[in-house]
Formats: sequence, C-alpha cells, structure tokens
Amino acid sequence: MTQGIEIATQLISDCCHHWVIESPDGPTSSGICRDCGEMRDFKNSIQVTSWASVGSHANRNKGSSN
Repeated sequence: MTQGIEIATQLISDCCHHWVIESPDGPTSSGICRDCGEMRDFKNSIQVTSWASVGSHANRNKGSSN
C-alpha cells in the first residue's frame, strides 16, 4: 500500500508551469518548464471543428451579400 502512495506523490506537482516551447517542426514540439524542468510535448496544430468553420463562412458571406 505504501508503494502506491509514493507513486501518487511523485505525480503531483506544486509548480505553476511556465513552458518554453521549441519552434514548430512536425506535429509536436517539446516544451520544458523553466521553473521545475518538467518536459512535455505540445501539439503544433489545432483541429478545426465543423461549427468553427461554419461560423467563419457565415461571417464571410454576410459581407458579400450587400
């Protein structure tokens, strides 16, 4: 039981991360927290949802109908 508590304690971080992220090169970029040194991969693109693209088309069409 003690072993599980030790593992859980290691996963909890009190750091309020300040990420320094590499320039985009591929689908992900590595980042490192400048305060605690934790490393993480970040996605370089955001998937567009259908509602976002519909909204932008609707706004574009409003301007051309006048």
